[in-house]
Amino acid sequence: MLNKVLFFLVFFCGIQALAGDDHWIQQTVDYTINTKFSDALRIVNGKIEADSNDYRAQFYLAATLNSKMTHFENHEQADQFNKAVDRTIQIIEAELDSGRDLVDSIKAELFFYQGSAYGYRAFFEGNDGNYVSAISNGMKSVSALKQAVKLDSTLYGAYLGIGVYKYWLYSRLKFITWLPFIPDDREEAIAMIKRVIAHDTLSKYMAMHQLVYILLDYGRYEEAIFFADKIVKQYPDSQFMWWANAHAYYKNKDFLKAKSSYLKLYNLIMEDPNRNISHLLRCKLKLAMVYRELSDFKACKNQCDSILEMSEKFNLNDSMEEVVSLSAQLSRECTNHLNN
Repeated sequence: MLNKVLFFLVFFCGIQALAGDDHWIQQTVDYTINTKFSDALRIVNGKIEADSNDYRAQFYLAATLNSKMTHFENHEQADQFNKAVDRTIQIIEAELDSGRDLVDSIKAELFFYQGSAYGYRAFFEGNDGNYVSAISNGMKSVSALKQAVKLDSTLYGAYLGIGVYKYWLYSRLKFITWLPFIPDDREEAIAMIKRVIAHDTLSKYMAMHQLVYILLDYGRYEEAIFFADKIVKQYPDSQFMWWANAHAYYKNKDFLKAKSSYLKLYNLIMEDPNRNISHLLRCKLKLAMVYRELSDFKACKNQCDSILEMSEKFNLNDSMEEVVSLSAQLSRECTNHLNN
Protein backbone atom coordinates (compact mmCIF):
# COMPACT_ATOMS: atom_id res chain seq x y z
CA MET A 1 0.00 0.00 0.00
CA LEU A 2 2.77 2.45 0.91
CA ASN A 3 4.44 2.29 -2.48
CA LYS A 4 1.18 3.37 -4.12
CA VAL A 5 1.02 6.38 -1.80
CA LEU A 6 4.58 7.35 -2.60
CA PHE A 7 3.78 7.01 -6.29
CA PHE A 8 1.15 9.72 -5.96
CA LEU A 9 3.57 11.87 -4.00
CA VAL A 10 6.47 12.02 -6.40
CA PHE A 11 5.56 10.80 -9.84
CA PHE A 12 4.35 14.17 -11.05
CA CYS A 13 5.36 16.38 -8.15
CA GLY A 14 8.98 15.87 -9.03
CA ILE A 15 8.74 16.41 -12.77
CA GLN A 16 7.68 20.01 -12.53
CA ALA A 17 9.52 23.07 -13.71
CA LEU A 18 10.33 26.22 -11.80
CA ALA A 19 9.55 29.53 -13.42
CA GLY A 20 12.39 30.87 -15.53
CA ASP A 21 13.92 30.97 -18.97
CA ASP A 22 14.96 27.30 -19.07
CA HIS A 23 12.68 26.02 -21.79
CA TRP A 24 14.49 22.68 -21.79
CA ILE A 25 12.94 21.83 -18.42
CA GLN A 26 9.39 22.26 -19.70
CA GLN A 27 10.28 20.25 -22.80
CA THR A 28 11.61 17.44 -20.62
CA VAL A 29 8.44 17.47 -18.51
CA ASP A 30 6.17 17.43 -21.57
CA TYR A 31 8.07 14.58 -23.21
CA THR A 32 7.89 12.59 -19.97
CA ILE A 33 4.17 13.15 -19.53
CA ASN A 34 3.64 11.95 -23.10
CA THR A 35 5.84 8.85 -22.43
CA LYS A 36 8.46 10.01 -24.93
CA PHE A 37 11.26 9.06 -22.60
CA SER A 38 14.02 8.85 -25.23
CA ASP A 39 13.40 12.47 -26.21
CA ALA A 40 13.39 13.57 -22.57
CA LEU A 41 16.62 11.69 -21.85
CA ARG A 42 18.28 13.17 -24.94
CA ILE A 43 17.64 16.66 -23.56
CA VAL A 44 18.85 16.05 -20.00
CA ASN A 45 21.89 14.05 -21.05
CA GLY A 46 22.85 16.89 -23.38
CA LYS A 47 22.65 19.33 -20.46
CA ILE A 48 24.78 17.04 -18.29
CA GLU A 49 27.41 16.74 -21.04
CA ALA A 50 27.57 20.53 -21.12
CA ASP A 51 27.82 20.84 -17.32
CA SER A 52 27.97 17.79 -15.06
CA ASN A 53 27.54 20.06 -12.01
CA ASP A 54 24.13 21.29 -13.12
CA TYR A 55 21.96 19.90 -10.30
CA ARG A 56 18.81 20.58 -12.28
CA ALA A 57 20.00 18.41 -15.17
CA GLN A 58 21.01 15.64 -12.76
CA PHE A 59 17.61 15.90 -11.05
CA TYR A 60 15.61 15.71 -14.28
CA LEU A 61 17.71 12.73 -15.35
CA ALA A 62 16.60 10.98 -12.15
CA ALA A 63 13.01 12.19 -12.64
CA THR A 64 12.82 10.90 -16.20
CA LEU A 65 14.39 7.55 -15.35
CA ASN A 66 12.00 7.13 -12.43
CA SER A 67 9.01 7.88 -14.64
CA LYS A 68 10.27 5.51 -17.30
CA MET A 69 10.81 2.64 -14.86
CA THR A 70 7.42 3.29 -13.27
CA HIS A 71 5.73 3.25 -16.67
CA PHE A 72 7.38 0.00 -17.71
CA GLU A 73 7.21 -1.50 -14.20
CA ASN A 74 10.86 -2.47 -13.97
CA HIS A 75 14.13 -1.45 -12.29
CA GLU A 76 16.34 -1.79 -15.36
CA GLN A 77 17.98 1.63 -14.92
CA ALA A 78 18.04 1.65 -11.13
CA ASP A 79 21.81 2.15 -10.89
CA GLN A 80 21.73 5.15 -13.20
CA PHE A 81 18.74 6.56 -11.32
CA ASN A 82 20.45 6.22 -7.92
CA LYS A 83 23.63 7.84 -9.22
CA ALA A 84 21.63 10.79 -10.55
CA VAL A 85 19.81 11.23 -7.22
CA ASP A 86 23.07 10.99 -5.28
CA ARG A 87 24.73 13.50 -7.60
CA THR A 88 21.82 15.93 -7.32
CA ILE A 89 21.89 15.89 -3.52
CA GLN A 90 25.70 16.02 -3.43
CA ILE A 91 25.89 19.14 -5.63
CA ILE A 92 23.12 20.92 -3.71
CA GLU A 93 24.50 20.12 -0.26
CA ALA A 94 27.96 21.32 -1.33
CA GLU A 95 26.42 24.59 -2.50
CA LEU A 96 24.41 25.04 0.70
CA ASP A 97 27.46 24.26 2.86
CA SER A 98 29.87 26.41 0.84
CA GLY A 99 29.51 29.44 3.09
CA ARG A 100 28.70 31.66 0.12
CA ASP A 101 26.15 34.39 0.71
CA LEU A 102 23.25 33.11 -1.37
CA VAL A 103 20.11 35.17 -1.89
CA ASP A 104 16.90 33.61 -0.57
CA SER A 105 15.50 32.83 -4.03
CA ILE A 106 18.58 30.74 -4.90
CA LYS A 107 18.48 28.96 -1.55
CA ALA A 108 14.78 28.23 -2.07
CA GLU A 109 15.47 26.67 -5.46
CA LEU A 110 18.23 24.52 -3.96
CA PHE A 111 15.91 23.27 -1.21
CA PHE A 112 13.19 22.63 -3.80
CA TYR A 113 15.40 20.33 -5.85
CA GLN A 114 16.87 18.73 -2.74
CA GLY A 115 13.39 17.94 -1.44
CA SER A 116 12.24 16.62 -4.80
CA ALA A 117 15.32 14.40 -5.08
CA TYR A 118 14.64 12.92 -1.63
CA GLY A 119 11.07 12.38 -2.78
CA TYR A 120 12.21 10.26 -5.69
CA ARG A 121 14.46 8.27 -3.40
CA ALA A 122 11.48 7.68 -1.10
CA PHE A 123 9.36 6.47 -3.99
CA PHE A 124 12.02 4.11 -5.25
CA GLU A 125 12.63 2.62 -1.80
CA GLY A 126 8.91 2.24 -1.15
CA ASN A 127 8.43 0.55 -4.50
CA ASP A 128 11.25 -1.83 -3.56
CA GLY A 129 9.69 -2.67 -0.19
CA ASN A 130 12.07 -0.59 1.97
CA TYR A 131 9.23 1.18 3.76
CA VAL A 132 11.04 2.51 6.83
CA SER A 133 13.73 4.12 4.71
CA ALA A 134 11.09 5.38 2.30
CA ILE A 135 9.19 7.16 5.07
CA SER A 136 12.44 8.65 6.39
CA ASN A 137 13.33 10.07 2.99
CA GLY A 138 9.75 11.21 2.48
CA MET A 139 10.04 13.27 5.65
CA LYS A 140 13.36 14.71 4.44
CA SER A 141 11.65 15.62 1.19
CA VAL A 142 8.82 17.55 2.84
CA SER A 143 11.20 19.22 5.30
CA ALA A 144 13.29 20.60 2.44
CA LEU A 145 10.20 21.70 0.49
CA LYS A 146 8.89 23.54 3.56
CA GLN A 147 12.24 25.28 3.86
CA ALA A 148 11.96 26.29 0.21
CA VAL A 149 8.59 28.01 0.65
CA LYS A 150 9.75 29.61 3.90
CA LEU A 151 12.47 31.34 1.90
CA ASP A 152 10.28 32.06 -1.12
CA SER A 153 6.52 31.90 -0.66
CA THR A 154 6.00 32.20 -4.44
CA LEU A 155 7.72 28.88 -5.11
CA TYR A 156 4.41 27.18 -5.81
CA GLY A 157 5.87 23.92 -7.10
CA ALA A 158 6.99 23.15 -3.56
CA TYR A 159 3.44 23.61 -2.26
CA LEU A 160 2.36 20.85 -4.62
CA GLY A 161 4.75 18.33 -3.10
CA ILE A 162 3.82 19.31 0.44
CA GLY A 163 0.08 19.24 -0.27
CA VAL A 164 0.11 15.85 -1.95
CA TYR A 165 2.22 14.40 0.87
CA LYS A 166 -0.08 15.80 3.55
CA TYR A 167 -3.19 14.36 1.90
CA TRP A 168 -1.98 10.84 1.22
CA LEU A 169 -0.12 10.55 4.51
CA TYR A 170 -3.38 10.81 6.42
CA SER A 171 -5.60 9.08 3.87
CA ARG A 172 -3.47 5.99 3.46
CA LEU A 173 -1.16 5.69 6.45
CA LYS A 174 -3.33 6.69 9.40
CA PHE A 175 -3.93 3.04 10.33
CA ILE A 176 -0.25 2.12 10.65
CA THR A 177 0.05 1.87 14.41
CA TRP A 178 3.81 2.29 14.66
CA LEU A 179 3.67 5.79 13.13
CA PRO A 180 3.12 8.79 15.42
CA PHE A 181 -0.27 10.51 15.34
CA ILE A 182 -1.04 11.84 11.86
CA PRO A 183 -3.24 14.97 11.77
CA ASP A 184 -6.06 15.22 9.27
CA ASP A 185 -4.68 17.99 7.03
CA ARG A 186 -6.59 16.96 3.92
CA GLU A 187 -8.53 20.21 3.50
CA GLU A 188 -5.34 22.21 3.92
CA ALA A 189 -3.60 19.91 1.44
CA ILE A 190 -6.31 20.42 -1.19
CA ALA A 191 -6.12 24.18 -0.66
CA MET A 192 -2.35 24.06 -1.21
CA ILE A 193 -2.73 22.19 -4.48
CA LYS A 194 -5.43 24.59 -5.69
CA ARG A 195 -3.06 27.43 -4.87
CA VAL A 196 -0.55 25.90 -7.27
CA ILE A 197 -3.21 25.60 -9.98
CA ALA A 198 -4.17 29.25 -9.53
CA HIS A 199 -0.67 30.71 -9.54
CA ASP A 200 1.84 28.40 -11.23
CA THR A 201 1.54 28.08 -15.01
CA LEU A 202 4.29 25.49 -15.28
CA SER A 203 3.08 23.13 -12.55
CA LYS A 204 -0.69 23.62 -12.80
CA TYR A 205 -1.50 20.56 -14.92
CA MET A 206 0.60 18.20 -12.82
CA ALA A 207 -1.22 19.68 -9.82
CA MET A 208 -4.57 19.02 -11.50
CA HIS A 209 -3.53 15.43 -12.19
CA GLN A 210 -2.76 14.91 -8.53
CA LEU A 211 -5.94 16.66 -7.48
CA VAL A 212 -8.10 14.36 -9.61
CA TYR A 213 -6.98 11.30 -7.64
CA ILE A 214 -7.19 13.15 -4.33
CA LEU A 215 -10.74 14.37 -4.96
CA LEU A 216 -11.80 10.90 -6.05
CA ASP A 217 -10.36 9.47 -2.85
CA TYR A 218 -12.18 12.18 -0.90
CA GLY A 219 -15.49 11.39 -2.61
CA ARG A 220 -15.77 14.68 -4.51
CA TYR A 221 -16.34 13.05 -7.90
CA GLU A 222 -17.91 15.90 -9.87
CA GLU A 223 -15.14 18.27 -8.85
CA ALA A 224 -12.58 15.66 -9.89
CA ILE A 225 -14.17 15.45 -13.36
CA PHE A 226 -13.81 19.22 -13.76
CA PHE A 227 -10.03 18.88 -13.49
CA ALA A 228 -9.90 15.53 -15.30
CA ASP A 229 -11.28 17.17 -18.43
CA LYS A 230 -8.79 20.02 -18.25
CA ILE A 231 -5.72 17.78 -18.11
CA VAL A 232 -6.62 15.75 -21.20
CA LYS A 233 -7.39 18.95 -23.08
CA GLN A 234 -3.88 20.17 -22.31
CA TYR A 235 -2.22 16.77 -22.86
CA PRO A 236 -4.46 14.90 -25.34
CA ASP A 237 -1.79 12.30 -26.13
CA SER A 238 -0.81 11.46 -22.56
CA GLN A 239 -1.65 7.99 -21.31
CA PHE A 240 -1.11 9.20 -17.73
CA MET A 241 -3.70 11.93 -18.09
CA TRP A 242 -6.28 9.71 -19.79
CA TRP A 243 -5.96 7.11 -17.03
CA ALA A 244 -6.97 9.81 -14.54
CA ASN A 245 -9.78 11.07 -16.78
CA ALA A 246 -11.27 7.64 -17.39
CA HIS A 247 -11.02 6.70 -13.73
CA ALA A 248 -12.85 9.89 -12.73
CA TYR A 249 -15.82 9.12 -14.97
CA TYR A 250 -15.86 5.49 -13.84
CA LYS A 251 -15.92 6.47 -10.15
CA ASN A 252 -18.73 8.93 -10.91
CA LYS A 253 -20.68 6.06 -12.54
CA ASP A 254 -20.88 7.94 -15.85
CA PHE A 255 -20.15 4.75 -17.76
CA LEU A 256 -20.79 6.08 -21.26
CA LYS A 257 -18.15 8.76 -20.82
CA ALA A 258 -15.89 6.30 -19.02
CA LYS A 259 -16.14 4.02 -22.05
CA SER A 260 -15.16 6.88 -24.35
CA SER A 261 -12.16 7.75 -22.16
CA TYR A 262 -10.94 4.17 -21.83
CA LEU A 263 -11.25 3.69 -25.59
CA LYS A 264 -9.15 6.81 -26.13
CA LEU A 265 -6.60 5.46 -23.66
CA TYR A 266 -6.64 2.06 -25.37
CA ASN A 267 -5.91 3.67 -28.73
CA LEU A 268 -3.03 5.67 -27.28
CA ILE A 269 -1.50 2.52 -25.80
CA MET A 270 -1.90 0.66 -29.08
CA GLU A 271 -0.28 3.53 -31.00
CA ASP A 272 2.73 3.49 -28.69
CA PRO A 273 5.51 1.43 -30.35
CA ASN A 274 6.99 0.81 -26.89
CA ARG A 275 3.68 0.01 -25.22
CA ASN A 276 3.51 -1.65 -21.84
CA ILE A 277 1.45 -4.82 -22.33
CA SER A 278 0.40 -4.77 -18.70
CA HIS A 279 -1.18 -1.34 -19.23
CA LEU A 280 -2.95 -2.63 -22.31
CA LEU A 281 -4.49 -5.55 -20.43
CA ARG A 282 -5.48 -3.37 -17.47
CA CYS A 283 -7.19 -0.96 -19.85
CA LYS A 284 -9.05 -3.82 -21.54
CA LEU A 285 -10.22 -5.06 -18.14
CA LYS A 286 -11.52 -1.61 -17.25
CA LEU A 287 -13.36 -1.53 -20.58
CA ALA A 288 -14.83 -4.94 -19.78
CA MET A 289 -16.05 -3.65 -16.42
CA VAL A 290 -17.62 -0.62 -18.12
CA TYR A 291 -19.39 -2.85 -20.66
CA ARG A 292 -20.73 -4.97 -17.80
CA GLU A 293 -22.17 -1.87 -16.15
CA LEU A 294 -23.78 -0.97 -19.49
CA SER A 295 -25.20 -4.54 -19.75
CA ASP A 296 -23.26 -5.13 -22.97
CA PHE A 297 -22.23 -8.64 -21.95
CA LYS A 298 -21.03 -9.63 -25.40
CA ALA A 299 -18.55 -6.74 -25.56
CA CYS A 300 -17.53 -7.44 -21.96
CA LYS A 301 -16.82 -11.09 -22.73
CA ASN A 302 -14.88 -10.19 -25.86
CA GLN A 303 -12.55 -7.96 -23.85
CA CYS A 304 -12.06 -10.61 -21.16
CA ASP A 305 -11.40 -13.40 -23.64
CA SER A 306 -8.90 -11.19 -25.44
CA ILE A 307 -7.08 -10.60 -22.15
CA LEU A 308 -6.92 -14.33 -21.44
CA GLU A 309 -5.64 -15.04 -24.93
CA MET A 310 -2.98 -12.32 -24.75
CA SER A 311 -1.89 -13.40 -21.27
CA GLU A 312 -0.69 -16.70 -22.77
CA LYS A 313 1.45 -14.94 -25.37
CA PHE A 314 3.38 -12.53 -23.18
CA ASN A 315 5.64 -12.87 -20.17
CA LEU A 316 3.61 -10.85 -17.67
CA ASN A 317 4.73 -9.64 -14.26
CA ASP A 318 3.23 -10.95 -11.01
CA SER A 319 0.94 -7.94 -10.63
CA MET A 320 -1.04 -9.14 -13.64
CA GLU A 321 -2.25 -12.31 -11.92
CA GLU A 322 -5.23 -10.45 -10.49
CA VAL A 323 -6.09 -8.96 -13.90
CA VAL A 324 -6.10 -12.40 -15.50
CA SER A 325 -8.09 -13.91 -12.63
CA LEU A 326 -10.72 -11.16 -12.73
CA SER A 327 -10.97 -11.46 -16.51
CA ALA A 328 -11.64 -15.19 -16.27
CA GLN A 329 -14.29 -14.64 -13.60
CA LEU A 330 -15.95 -11.85 -15.56
CA SER A 331 -15.93 -13.91 -18.74
CA ARG A 332 -17.83 -16.70 -16.96
CA GLU A 333 -20.37 -14.21 -15.61
CA CYS A 334 -20.94 -12.82 -19.09
CA THR A 335 -21.40 -16.34 -20.51
CA ASN A 336 -24.09 -16.99 -17.92
CA HIS A 337 -25.89 -13.76 -18.84
CA LEU A 338 -25.71 -14.53 -22.56
CA ASN A 339 -26.99 -18.07 -22.11
CA ASN A 340 -29.96 -17.07 -19.93
